[in-house]
Amino acid sequence: MRENEFRDRLHNALGEPPPMAPPRLGARNAIVRRGSPRAMAAIAIGLAIVLVAVLVASRVSLRQTWFTEPGGRPVSVGLAPDSFPCALAVAQISEAGNPGGASSTTRNLGFVNVPSGEFWVDSKANVANLPHIGSIPPALYSAELKRWIPATTRTISPDGRAYAYVRKLPADAAAFTQLMSTELHVYDVGKKVDRKVWSQPLAIEVIRWDATGVVVSTLPFRGGVMNFWRVDPASGSAVPAPQDVDPGRLPLTILPPGGGSYSYLGSDAQGHSLFRIGSRDRGTRYSVIVARPAGTFMTLYEGTAGDAKDFDPQGVSSDAHGMWIGNFDGSRLWLWSETPGLRDFKITGGPASPAGYQYTSSTFLPAGPCVPGVFKGVAPATLPAAPTPSPSPVPPIVDWSTLTSKPLQLDQLPAGATCPISMSKDIPVKGQSGKWPNYGFGNGPAYLSGQFYWYSNGGQGALILVDPQYQGPLLVRSKRLDGAGSLTFGGEGLANVGDGTYGLAQTGSPPYWGTWFGFLTTDAPGCYGIQLDGTNFSAVVVISVKKGPPPPA
Repeated sequence: MRENEFRDRLHNALGEPPPMAPPRLGARNAIVRRGSPRAMAAIAIGLAIVLVAVLVASRVSLRQTWFTEPGGRPVSVGLAPDSFPCALAVAQISEAGNPGGASSTTRNLGFVNVPSGEFWVDSKANVANLPHIGSIPPALYSAELKRWIPATTRTISPDGRAYAYVRKLPADAAAFTQLMSTELHVYDVGKKVDRKVWSQPLAIEVIRWDATGVVVSTLPFRGGVMNFWRVDPASGSAVPAPQDVDPGRLPLTILPPGGGSYSYLGSDAQGHSLFRIGSRDRGTRYSVIVARPAGTFMTLYEGTAGDAKDFDPQGVSSDAHGMWIGNFDGSRLWLWSETPGLRDFKITGGPASPAGYQYTSSTFLPAGPCVPGVFKGVAPATLPAAPTPSPSPVPPIVDWSTLTSKPLQLDQLPAGATCPISMSKDIPVKGQSGKWPNYGFGNGPAYLSGQFYWYSNGGQGALILVDPQYQGPLLVRSKRLDGAGSLTFGGEGLANVGDGTYGLAQTGSPPYWGTWFGFLTTDAPGCYGIQLDGTNFSAVVVISVKKGPPPPA
């Protein structure tokens, strides 16, 4: 214990000393009556007991006893916040699936002991008993509260004792476009108080909570301009905030010449954003940087995707040790600090891969600080084996010339004309597996979905949803309507017919919708038309592509 800290604790325990009595003066030869030796000994013993009690109480108050085994025996003692060993809070995610078939996902909340790398599940972790949104709420460990809460590093308060979340109204709305308003709430976990702070007839999203307040974005439910606000969590007053308040926006001055893809990974303890510049495609050069003020940055790592370093970052959490970073394949955790730099800790004790799946993955996402001490919990359960799959249908052979011969209905716009953007439409999508958006753009029976806004830098997820009333092949063609430029579609199951034309051999299978997920990229901002041709219909979707990279998801 530090000397000053002990002095303060002793002062608080004993209080201010009583005032001294005034001195009593007497003759120099006055006789002073001595106390009884036994009484003096009793007083001395009493003072010693008081001092020992204060010391013991001080030690007990500093001792960290929250790390326990299932039986409740403490296994951790008070240590410096940046000391080892420590137990890093993580969310372990297991996924397994078969193409076009069964899929399964589980999440375990627990701790990875560092440096040993042992993973243990916290059987007492529970976030569902606190206010949250979504069927699977987020999860973050608060060292201040010594419990898990339904929050992220963006939504937790600076003191770690409260979190912000958004409530959507009406609560039973079946689609995003059916919402009427949203409310920003703050929940104080210790006090068990839930307060509505701010409400708008717009979609509110929490961007971050820092010393300046809760930073949020607002967006019209049916599309429009995104604005940013700084909301006072105490009073509910809000003031406009600049676009660069979003930590997920990478300054364009940092991007390499010619642009390129990037992804936001998280923020460090000072609020500086961590980005990966470059894709995960094997053999691609990439770098991981921390963006600093005034457009400057610091490089954490430069390498090639798939190299021996195997630094494939995913998820970030910061504490006194530095920045904790997960790895995409779940093999290890990374810790970066100014000294000694980037180091890794291999993980053991993860769940075994389930049987019967073609695709399985397990990853560990940092979800809070690395608390000094050692955690011992329970071993993670294994995902159940996949159900016996039904035989996959043989994809039909398509003569694409029948569809490519259809006239292209994408006319060039007059100079200066406004882009006639297609409006979204609520659609009752029911896929064979998974959850799909229930909105689409176009008149059907084929729709474009996945995004409300499109951007020119980097690829974005795109979906094509086809009503089960149509079960034939689908041709996808596109054209820029106000200048030169092109769209590129890509993804599994999409045939490249040639000349910027793509095809889906199979679509709907009643009662299920046809669902395709891939990506869309473009080489220039502008107004684009997309024509979806079936054997008995042609549907046109018009989108506007904005300049620059997309905001973080």
